[in-house]
Amino acid sequence: MVKSVRMGHTAIEVENIKNAAEFFSTHFQFDVIYTYDDWGLLRHKNTGDDLALLIPGGKHHPHLGIRVASNQDVDDAFKSLSGSTAQLKTQPKLHRDNSYSFYFADPDGNLFEVIFDPSNP
Repeated sequence: MVKSVRMGHTAIEVENIKNAAEFFSTHFQFDVIYTYDDWGLLRHKNTGDDLALLIPGGKHHPHLGIRVASNQDVDDAFKSLSGSTAQLKTQPKLHRDNSYSFYFADPDGNLFEVIFDPSNP
């Protein structure tokens, strides 16, 4: 069983990362954590929930993030799901923001990311 902590983030596609970041920070109490040309990350001031902004056709796809408590929990989740009906999409990987994760699709094809993010455990 995967030792999930909580739902961690929702990743959506937007046409313009900076415009979307401004919209959500102005109207919905999100802090802009960072923006790049291909994606951005916002964090809700009250809940700590993240909203990832992705460009259409980029290397990231819309998905839901499931938080775990450590890099080891990411690796354990990968092992647990490898013997299931999940479709593993990537291997666990360390990312440029120091988070560690992998992607999988559930049996119905919905995309998820199991992630440990030390900046928002």
